[in-house]
Amino acid sequence: MNNSSPEPELIATNELSEDFALIELSDRRIFLGMGPFNRATTPAQSGISFYVNDFNLSSLRPWFIPSSYEQIKASDITHLTDGHTLPKLYWKDPNYNEFKECFDQISKLRKEGVLQKAVPAVTSTASIPDPFHYCLNLVKSSFPHLSSLSSYAFSVKGNGFVGLSPEQIFKLESSQLNTMALAGTSSSEENLIFENDPKEQHEHQLVVESIRRRLSDLGMIEESERETLDIGGMVHFLSNFTVTLNEDPTIDEIIRNLHPTPALGTVPRTSEASAALDKFRNRLKVPPMFGSPFGLKVDNFFEAFVLIRGLFFNKDTIHLPTGCGIVDGSKIDNEWDELAFKRRWVKSSFGLNQ
Repeated sequence: MNNSSPEPELIATNELSEDFALIELSDRRIFLGMGPFNRATTPAQSGISFYVNDFNLSSLRPWFIPSSYEQIKASDITHLTDGHTLPKLYWKDPNYNEFKECFDQISKLRKEGVLQKAVPAVTSTASIPDPFHYCLNLVKSSFPHLSSLSSYAFSVKGNGFVGLSPEQIFKLESSQLNTMALAGTSSSEENLIFENDPKEQHEHQLVVESIRRRLSDLGMIEESERETLDIGGMVHFLSNFTVTLNEDPTIDEIIRNLHPTPALGTVPRTSEASAALDKFRNRLKVPPMFGSPFGLKVDNFFEAFVLIRGLFFNKDTIHLPTGCGIVDGSKIDNEWDELAFKRRWVKSSFGLNQ
C-alpha cells in the first residue's frame, strides 16, 4: 500500500492545470482531482484515488493520486473554461471495407465455435490544436444531461479522454457490489421495435449470462428484470446485479474479474477470443483506452465506468471510437449504421454537430 503521499488539499476550480481528472458518480457527486498525480500500484488509504488503465489492463501503476481535489457541483463546470471559441473539427470517418474484413472474420470465428460474440470498434479522427482546452469545453457542453449518464474526463501531458458513460462496470461499498449488463442499441424513436428484436434480445442475454458466471464465485446474487435504459435519443437493454460478497477481494481483483465486460469484449472470454479481439482493435486503430475502466475510490467507496460514448485525444488528434456487438443474426449494414448512429450521438451530446 502506497501511503507516502499526504492527503490532498482542496482546490479552487480557477487553478485547474493541464493534468486533471473528473468523474461524476451515479449518486451525482462530482470529484475533480488536480495533478501532478502520484502514480501507485494501490490506492491511497484516505482521500481520493482515480483508477486509470488501458483496455488490456497493462498498467502496473493504474492508481492516480491527485495533489489536490475537491467535490464540485454541476453548476461549477462553467468555471472550468476560459470562454474561448474553439475551431471547427473536420472529421475523417472510418473505412467500410476495413470494418467488413473484421466483420467477416468474426462471423467465421463464430461459425467455428471460437466466439459467440465480439465487439469490434471503428474510429473517426480530427486534427486538434489545443486538446486540453477543448477537453474542458467538451465537459462543459455535456451538462446538463440525463441521470442515466455519468460525465468523465482525464488529461495528463496533453493526452486524455472525455465522455458520458451509461455503463457502470461496478460500484463497491462495504460488502455490497453493484454492476450491470448493458447491451443492445437503438434510437429512442424505434424503442418498440427494439424491445421485440430477437437479435438485440440475444445479444443482451449473452452479456447477462456471462456476467452471472463471473459473479457466481463472489457471493449471493440478486438480478433485476431486463428493462430499457434511455440515455437521450438512444436506448439500451439493462439488467442490474447486486452481490453480497462472501470475502473481501481487492478493487483490482474485481476489475480483472469483470473487465472487459461482455458488452465490450468477447463471449466466451478465452485467450483465443481475446487475442482475436486485440487484432481487430489494432487493425482498426482503436484508441487503447476505449472500453477500459475509469473509476474513483473515495475512502471506502469505489465506482468505475466503462469508457464509451466519448472522445480520446493526444497532442494533435482527437479520436471518436464506437463499437458494436456482432452475434448470431448480425447484419453488416445494420452494424455499420449503428456505429454511425453512436458517433452522431456523441457529437450531438458534446455540441460537435457543426
